[in-house]
Amino acid sequence: MDDRHRDGPASSRRDERRDDRRRDTGPAGTDFLDLEISQVLYGEAAGVAREAFRELLKDAVKARLAQRFGAKIDALAKLAADELLDDVETNLSIEALINDRKQSRRGREEAIRRIFSEDKPKGDAG
Repeated sequence: MDDRHRDGPASSRRDERRDDRRRDTGPAGTDFLDLEISQVLYGEAAGVAREAFRELLKDAVKARLAQRFGAKIDALAKLAADELLDDVETNLSIEALINDRKQSRRGREEAIRRIFSEDKPKGDAG
């Protein structure tokens, strides 16, 4: 199942030559014509057929894996998902602690600004 038939360099060169011929020899207003449309359509159909075949193969393989190894695949998936979620929850907790600490520091910084922005007491000669 090789895609070279559909999307390879030779295919794009053919398309370019066909476009060049159409521009060079076709009458005005005929740039929409593709005298090889049957070949273009077949190429599209062949490409879609390959894609559909791959999808069917993939579905069949998935079904067989589930049939033979389904419970173990489910257990592995649950283990991996739970571990990921445990990590996410831990990170969210740490993030909340950091944000709380930032808020606390903002309050301290504001208190320091207030201390130093207050007027000097009367009677101090500075």
